[in-house]
Amino acid sequence: MKRLIALALCLASVCAAQALAQKKKTKEKRFEPVVRQNLRDYAGRYVGVDDSYWIEISVGDDGRLAAVSHEDGREAALTDIRLEGARLTATSVYRNGSRAEFVATFGDRVRDGVRTFGLTTESIRIELPGITLTRIFYRRVGE
Repeated sequence: MKRLIALALCLASVCAAQALAQKKKTKEKRFEPVVRQNLRDYAGRYVGVDDSYWIEISVGDDGRLAAVSHEDGREAALTDIRLEGARLTATSVYRNGSRAEFVATFGDRVRDGVRTFGLTTESIRIELPGITLTRIFYRRVGE
């Protein structure tokens, strides 16, 4: 009888393990830097974790990039913009005169085979209850 109970428990464990394995899905998530040939291909509005975090990028008549960052009601003009490959660096100048380094990379976020063009920032910090985000993906909207 003890062997029968042990066998039944083993079978139940194997069945439970198989059920868990079947429920487990493989999720693909990665970021691939993208270099565009034309500066105008970078222009657009990019939205972050929610609509209160966005970046507007444009190309001026002089052919140079211009950008403004909005961080939950805090606005910054990006100055000294440099684009090397897919990497964008600049200085964020806030309305109160404070300055901060701005670093981002243009690219595709790939999630389960779906590609979304945008940019990942490495210099904006978002403080949420219990978590601090330091690498934020901003997807381009309106394409």
